[in-house]
Amino acid sequence: MLDFSAAELTDVIVHSLGINGEETVLSNTTLDISDNLLNGLLREYFLGSFRSQGFYSFEHSSNLELNEVYSYCSEFFDGNINIIKFSRHVANHLQHVSVHPNIKGGELYIATFTDMVVDGELTDGIGIFKAESKERFLHVSREANGLKVTCQFGTAPRKLDKACIIFNTEKNLGYKLCVIDNTNRDEAKYWLNDFLRAKLRNDDFYQTKQAINLCREFVEEVVKPENNFAKVDQADILCKTRDFFKANDVFDLKEFEEVVLEEPKMAETFRDFKQKYEETIGCNIPDSFKISTDATRQSQKFFKSVIKLDKNFHIYIHGGRDRVERGFDSDTGLNYYKLFFDKAV
Repeated sequence: MLDFSAAELTDVIVHSLGINGEETVLSNTTLDISDNLLNGLLREYFLGSFRSQGFYSFEHSSNLELNEVYSYCSEFFDGNINIIKFSRHVANHLQHVSVHPNIKGGELYIATFTDMVVDGELTDGIGIFKAESKERFLHVSREANGLKVTCQFGTAPRKLDKACIIFNTEKNLGYKLCVIDNTNRDEAKYWLNDFLRAKLRNDDFYQTKQAINLCREFVEEVVKPENNFAKVDQADILCKTRDFFKANDVFDLKEFEEVVLEEPKMAETFRDFKQKYEETIGCNIPDSFKISTDATRQSQKFFKSVIKLDKNFHIYIHGGRDRVERGFDSDTGLNYYKLFFDKAV
């Protein structure tokens, strides 16, 4: 859980990174953020896009100390380098890994914060933010003969392109990070993989998220008409899965199979699918773990159970598989659904 309501922005420095022959400009001083309006705008720009989410940690295949950004953070948090030197190290490393032709230049902001609450712990942190997208805006200025309007380009402080906040906690585990990449593409996944070299933590958020993804893919790939399942069966399992994750504090695979899947043959098929899914993601999902409410809340979009009937009708199913009957009318040659309900609302 993240709580930035009392967080204070203490220092900011910005560099301009040139890509593909463009000029790079590295600053020597931090910004003057004593103006309350500017401080508040920057604080909202840096922190406003972060929500409760899974945490990442720095990693390295052989030695964590060889992860560049982890090493720079360790020096900074230990007081061995200041924000200016830290930011220059980060800028040089980022430029070094920005080799893909689709990578854009932009402004690199480094900012420090105090009084951040992460999973109930009060800590400080340092943020790395890259602004790549530019928007046009009208600038009105006053001149001797009246007003002049010009078109200028700048960063809209509404949404971050790429960002990472490193919290000064759990250093031995690779620190605790939050990461945003709103411009990520398959051919340019350098921010997380090459620059930060970070991975999602295998905690309750990650386990809950992967378990929900597993259930969704099971419904989409196995419980489908091609395998002699009706669409109402898909909706039914999704609704039961949603209710299971919302009603329980702990995920137990055996209980899930009994409550959601019910039939032993379906449960056996689910276990086989789970094994293949784990091989695909390269990580095992435990048979029992604490359910993350944040991950469950973020995954609500997966539980929208809609049965599409030709182009004429959509039926939204919120539960009650026993009240939905599917059949075929031989006189008209059409399929039908019969719905039973207590009263109209």
